[in-house]
Amino acid sequence: MNRGRRLEMLICAADSGSFAAAARIMELTPSAVSRGIAELERELKVPLFNRTTRQLKLTQEGIDVYRRAVDIVARITELTEGYTKRHGRISGIVRVGVQAPLARYVLMPRLANLNDRYPELLVETRLTQDPRDMQSENLDVLLHVGEPPPSRLVAQRLGQGKPAAYASPDYVRRFGAPEQPADFVNHRCLLFRPAWSIGSVDHWKFERNGMLETIQIRPSFVTPDREGLIVAACAGVGVIYMACFDPAFLTSGRLTRLLPEWSCPPSFGIHLLYRRGSAGIPRVAAFLRFMREAFAEFDPHELTVLHANTGQNPVHRRGW
Repeated sequence: MNRGRRLEMLICAADSGSFAAAARIMELTPSAVSRGIAELERELKVPLFNRTTRQLKLTQEGIDVYRRAVDIVARITELTEGYTKRHGRISGIVRVGVQAPLARYVLMPRLANLNDRYPELLVETRLTQDPRDMQSENLDVLLHVGEPPPSRLVAQRLGQGKPAAYASPDYVRRFGAPEQPADFVNHRCLLFRPAWSIGSVDHWKFERNGMLETIQIRPSFVTPDREGLIVAACAGVGVIYMACFDPAFLTSGRLTRLLPEWSCPPSFGIHLLYRRGSAGIPRVAAFLRFMREAFAEFDPHELTVLHANTGQNPVHRRGW
């Protein structure tokens, strides 16, 4: 077994937390992974893992070898895939973590462009936005909503949510439109409480002429189901306050923006997360480039999102 393959086993076992998980990811048997790690330990003359029945954890020497191995494997991959790129072919699998709204409204409608450009590139998605899944799910790229936690990952901002208060025309006919933010306390408010949110979500903020007004609403319904909440609002159930993330709800007239003379502070950030060095791997670089373009094309009039300058330098965040 070649040395590079054993280093890949080390990385995969450390990232996934077990030899069995590494074997599934690498399409090997657990015994093959265990044997490869043992051969690497004999060659380096140091133990790389502390093994228990419940946990597989890198030793101090293992942490040092892991860090070096990540750099070595990335350079080997960059070298080999670089030759492929020179011949005009970008191929392989890109594993992407993404939440349903980003997949549904940004990624999926533009997949034909990606397939036309790189017909030999396969994209596999996981419905997640947890940075820890970069390791456990062996992801190459993560589309993260909210501020990314400290990590060794690179974070590049694509944009921010642009919230506002919305209701259906039928709801407005039945209950009237608020004339000022304080009027929302007398309306049927539907509250979106996502799992990734921190802090209070029942305070709605509005700005006008440099004045910020914050209203604590009394919700009649609370849910983490964002799409379900929009369906309820379109059906006339109540008022929502969110970055709707689909301009068609507004341009079609299914939802009406309330208090249009007021603006709302930007909400969550939207980031591309990837490993340091991955941007040099052609298949990952191709997807990152596509995703930046796709988000820049989404909602060009910025009805529901604000676009970041994707030419900005990515941020390297310290942490795990």
